Amino acid sequence: MTRLWKKAFAVMAIGGALVVPALVCAKEPIPPAKQAYLRYCSACHGESGKGDGVVSQLMNPRPADLTQLAKKNNGEFPFMRVIRIIDGRETLRAHGDPDMPVWGEIFAAEVPGSMNKEARIRGKVLLITEYLASIQQK
Repeated sequence: MTRLWKKAFAVMAIGGALVVPALVCAKEPIPPAKQAYLRYCSACHGESGKGDGVVSQLMNPRPADLTQLAKKNNGEFPFMRVIRIIDGRETLRAHGDPDMPVWGEIFAAEVPGSMNKEARIRGKVLLITEYLASIQQK
């Protein structure tokens, strides 16, 4: 793992620590899909999904504006492609670091044991994908 990713993960951990109290103090319950996005994605992509998270300034290339995915895909949200990108385990990465973490591997490491592990990984990926579909700008 390169120093840049180590720094990014450290800042994401700090960002996550800041998000959790905000989730607890929220007046209205935050839907699980948004909670998953805030926990795993907002440090880079920002709370609004526009690519302006707390670590975005350290990244090259900068994180994508996730509110524009449908617009860039002829008005249709690319649901399956987004799932594959978030999971990241299908992509062969022969040279260098990927533009974003391989969340499928990270989620697998978070799930103890092997019972229903793949279903739980896919569940997290689906939650995030559903949230991204809900924030698309027209």
